[in-house]
Amino acid sequence: MDITYRTDKDILYIAINGRIDASNAATAEEKIFNIKLDNPGKHTVLDADKLEYISSAGLRVILKLRKEEPKLAIINVPSDVYEVFDMTGFTDMITVEKAYQRMSVDGCEFIAKGANGAVYRYDDETIVKIYFSKDALPEIKQERENARKAFVLGVNTAIPYGIVRVNDGYGTVTELLNAVSVTKLIRNDPDNISEAVKYYTDMLKDIHSITVEDGEVPDMKEIALDWVDFISAHIPEHQRKKLRDLIEAVPKQNTLLHGDYHTNNIMIQNGEPLLIDMDTLCMGHPVFELGSMFNAFVGYSELNHQNMIDFFGYSFETAGRFLDMSLKTYLGTDDEKVYQSVLEKAMVIGYTRMLRRAIRRTEDADSPAKIARCKEMLGILLDKVDTLVF
Repeated sequence: MDITYRTDKDILYIAINGRIDASNAATAEEKIFNIKLDNPGKHTVLDADKLEYISSAGLRVILKLRKEEPKLAIINVPSDVYEVFDMTGFTDMITVEKAYQRMSVDGCEFIAKGANGAVYRYDDETIVKIYFSKDALPEIKQERENARKAFVLGVNTAIPYGIVRVNDGYGTVTELLNAVSVTKLIRNDPDNISEAVKYYTDMLKDIHSITVEDGEVPDMKEIALDWVDFISAHIPEHQRKKLRDLIEAVPKQNTLLHGDYHTNNIMIQNGEPLLIDMDTLCMGHPVFELGSMFNAFVGYSELNHQNMIDFFGYSFETAGRFLDMSLKTYLGTDDEKVYQSVLEKAMVIGYTRMLRRAIRRTEDADSPAKIARCKEMLGILLDKVDTLVF
């Protein structure tokens, strides 16, 4: 028997490995309560992922723990151990969650990578998204809820139907029969991207045609104002004031936004686009969506074009052309002045977000160059842009 622990914000995870029976229950109790004493004020969760067996003596230890903590939860419980908890009535007293199915993506086709995870094709019928964070379970549950909301609202989306364990982390399984990403369409024929543009912009217009109720998803305007507060010490006061004034002047809008709308997140199934990766679902004026699009296709790879190859598998030049064509199609214009005006508004949002990200990621070797670039571009744009509304 071995007992380890880790903390995540206000949660204390205590992992029980091996067996707890009459021979070691007293030792287990002492270790668990000492860990709790060393981590006061944290909500305790028992992780039973590697618990092989528990006797009545071990169950009594858990009962003592529950007396101190009425909201105690036990997670990742193997099936045979779960039967013991169920038979003894523990599942009626304590939140006991069964372990998730284990899955390996070794040898699976890599589809795409995003900020939070990587997507693989598991077989002809399913894809698996593996989350980078080992503590991603709350994030996964929120994404599944967002996908459900989007589906009900009329977005053509694929709902993750299962949560799995992959190595020490978590993933989700989604059914996508014979689906191919818009990214792959572009990679297959980078000189002819008009079909990919149509799929991409049709889905974008569908999303932006939907309105949501207050509180149903996060408000991007409030999030963007938080970005300004975060970067305020890194830009001149007059720029900070104008940036905040510009964002505050954007009218409240309950338009549904994806929040991370790029070609890895649109799959084509039987000629129809499907939206995936719903953890960033939000609402607000479309300028916030266009800002994230600028970052995806230009901003994040501006100083290092290899980033585009690594992320999408097509060139920086192709990405720029795709963004130009998509924005013009979305706006319904070939007027270069109109297009450039909207692009500059999106760039204000994009560089604000990138500056915050670069400041936070001080461990990245290229952060100083990114910070300098974002500050330079914000200075230029804020002298030209007087409204973010289009």
